[in-house]
Order: sequence, then structure tokens, then C-alpha cells
Amino acid sequence: MKLWQKVFWCTFLLFELLYNASSLYLIRHDFNRNLVREVDRGLADQQLIAAQIEADWSYITNLNTLLNAAKEEPGEFLNRNAPKYLKSFDPGITSIEIKDDRGQTVFTGFAGAIDGPRPELDIKHPDDRNYVIRSIGPKSVLFVSGGLDLGGRAFKLTYILDMTDLYADKDAQIRNFIRLNLVVAVVLAAGLYGLIWFLTRSVRLLAESARMIASGGYAHRVAVLSKDEIGLLAEQFNAMAEAVEENVRALEAAAENKQRFIHYLTHELKTPLTSIIGYADLLRTTSFNEDVFYRSLDYIYSEGKRLESLAFKLMDLILADNHRPLLNAGDIRPLFEETAQLMKPQLDAAQVTLSLSAEAARLPMERDLLLILCTNIIDNAAKASKAGSGIEFRGYRTEGARYVIEVRDEGIGIPEPDIPNVFEPFYTADQSRSRTSRGAGLGLAICAEIVRLHEGELSIRSSQGEGTFVRISLPGAC
Repeated sequence: MKLWQKVFWCTFLLFELLYNASSLYLIRHDFNRNLVREVDRGLADQQLIAAQIEADWSYITNLNTLLNAAKEEPGEFLNRNAPKYLKSFDPGITSIEIKDDRGQTVFTGFAGAIDGPRPELDIKHPDDRNYVIRSIGPKSVLFVSGGLDLGGRAFKLTYILDMTDLYADKDAQIRNFIRLNLVVAVVLAAGLYGLIWFLTRSVRLLAESARMIASGGYAHRVAVLSKDEIGLLAEQFNAMAEAVEENVRALEAAAENKQRFIHYLTHELKTPLTSIIGYADLLRTTSFNEDVFYRSLDYIYSEGKRLESLAFKLMDLILADNHRPLLNAGDIRPLFEETAQLMKPQLDAAQVTLSLSAEAARLPMERDLLLILCTNIIDNAAKASKAGSGIEFRGYRTEGARYVIEVRDEGIGIPEPDIPNVFEPFYTADQSRSRTSRGAGLGLAICAEIVRLHEGELSIRSSQGEGTFVRISLPGAC
């Protein structure tokens, strides 16, 4: 069977199945709801008639007693008065039947013959009411029976309701549904045929598109006109071409990033080396002057420390990028305390206070890398903060077995356009601050690699003049 034929028959049969099932369910549900309503009505009417008969009998009996008149037999009373109780009901569909305790009919307004057993008359308790729906000829009739007590004698009152119209309405709905379904099936078949032909036109375009892609036109895309097997094949062709284009773009981006990395590294190395060479040459070529001598040595020392810091940062970045650490479960809170202790001299020198709050938790981690992560973030926050400001350093567990590390400072902040680039090596949003703080722009690049190795998430929110908020989410907390 061809593809379009499979689609046609599957869609047609599925629609017919669901349409028929839902329509028949609605018809049956509507019929059952009406049937329950009619049965409830029959039970209520039977109880009402029984209560009226008993009330009238009690009234007549009491009246005869007061007048010293002859008492009337219950059977005669029922036979004489029963027709009046049907005046408030439709005489065409409603009637009653009364039987005495011996099963003899005292009164009946039902003209049809009732054959077979009468289970509705099997009343064990005076308050019981039974009902049954039986077919009598072409009619469907509801019989509701209940006890009737007149002067100590037990009778059985049966309320009879013709429900033929209810069943006829159900049959009419089914006939209308069948006629409507035939019309719907014809229209559906014609519509599906045209629609499937239209949707499978992608087959005619796929061959030409495949030829162009095979000849090297990877920028070309197959027009995906359907979601069937042909549409899926077209999507796979597009995915193949897109993957090749993405790989080419990735190689170009990697080459560009590598060139930029070399450019930045050359620039970072050139500045301190120029200073060191210049001051060394000054010491070598000028006569001894104690003030110039010590000032030059200070510059040489500070620039040498800057080169040392840059070397260690590069080493951390290389290790984080290439080393796949073995993660061991450990308590995170001691790491917070060690970070605060390590950063205390720098924070004191910058006159910045650190507020520490760490919730105890065990999680898989490489402790040394996480220590580098925390110290780098605190270091960046300290460099961005003014004297007298504070840094909030906290950790806590969240739902989903994750542990969150947050660092919030009150520093100068990061311009919003620069936030997506702060994780690139050597990138610094504020070049002047980078020079004064001896930063090389490697800290956040190292942090991003460490978080990636721990399969965590790192995000930054910042506003200029309002500070920066760094949030790290790590998995596996317990």
C-alpha cells in the first residue's frame, strides 16, 4: 500500500471510530439521563398518589365516625375514588393499578395485558417501592409499586407511566446520526484525498533538493511540507546540511577565539614585560639613587607578581578545561569557611566586609576546584567594591537535591551588554579597572569551566552602580 493510501485509510478510520464512538456515547448518555429523570418522576408520583389516597381514606373514616354513618369498605373506596387521582396527570400516558393483599385487582386504569411475573409487586416493607420497565407490545412502560395501608388492610399501588416516546426519541437520534454519518464520511473521504495529495507534494520536491545538497549546496534547505515519513526525511536532510554549516561556523569561531586569545595573551604579557625591562634598564644605565632604586624594584616586583598571577590563572584555566576531575562527596560548609579565611587579608586591605552564611550539605565535588571557584568570585567582588561596602557570601539547599552558592556585592557593576562576554578568557568589562586591580580577565572563565565540570549552572545579574549578583547551582546535594 502506498504512503498516501496508508495516511488516507488510517485518518479516515480513526475519525470514523472516534466520531461514531463519541456520538453514540452522547446519545446513550442523554437517553440514560432522561430515563433516570422519568424513573425519579414515577417514584415521586407514586408516593404522592399513595399519600393522597391514605389522607382521603383517613378523612372519610373519621367523618363517618363523627356522623355515625356506615363505614365504607377500603376496596369500595378505592374502586370509587381511584380515577380522580389521575386527573392531574396525562391520561394518555399515565394510569394506576391497585391490588389487595390477596393479589386481586381492585382497580386498574391500564388497558394493556401484563404477561409474565410481576417482580415490582414483591414488597417486603410498607415503605419499599419497586420499579421495572417492561415492553408491552410496541410500548415501553414503567411500573412503580409501593405499599398502601387503608384501615389495617394492605394494598399495593402501582403507578404506570408510558415511556414509549423516550425510547422512540433515542431511536430517532440514532437514525439521524446514521444519516449524518454517511454525509460526513463522503465529505471526509473527498477532503482527505485532496488534502493528502497536497501534503505529499514534498515528494516531488525532495529529489531536486537532495541533488542540490549532494552537489555541495549545503546552504540549500528542503521545503518541509508535511510531517510524515517524507517530511521526516526532509528534516533529516536539513539537519545534515545545518550540522555541516554549524561545524564550519564552529571551526571559524574557534580559530577566531584562538586568535583573540593569543592577541589578549600577548597584550597581557607585553605590558608587565615592558615595565620590567624598562625599570631594569633604568637601574642598569643610571647612577645609583636610593629613591629611584627602591621605586624601580617595587615596580619590577609588582609586575613580576602580575606575571606570576597570570601564569597561575592560565594554568587553572588549562587544568579546568582538560582535566576531568573525580568528584567525591564532601561537606560544603568547611569550604566556605576556608574561602573566607583565605580572602581575609585581601578584603581587609580593600576595607570590604564579608558576610558568610552557609547551610551544611554534602554533595559530589572536587574540593580544590570549588575552592578556586569561590575565591575567584570573592576576588572579583572585592575588586569591584568600594571601601566600606560589603559582600554577601551564602550557600543553601533547594528542592531537587541542588545546592546554591550566591555572591552579592555592592560594587560598580557590569554594563548589561558586557554580561554575556564576561566568561570569555581575558575579557574585562572595565579595562581601566583591570589595569588598576591587576586583573587579566581569566577569573570568570575559570569559574565557568569549573561549574561545567560539576554539571552545574552559573548565572550573573548586574547593574551599573548597584552591584553584581552571581548564582551557582550544583547538583547532588543531600
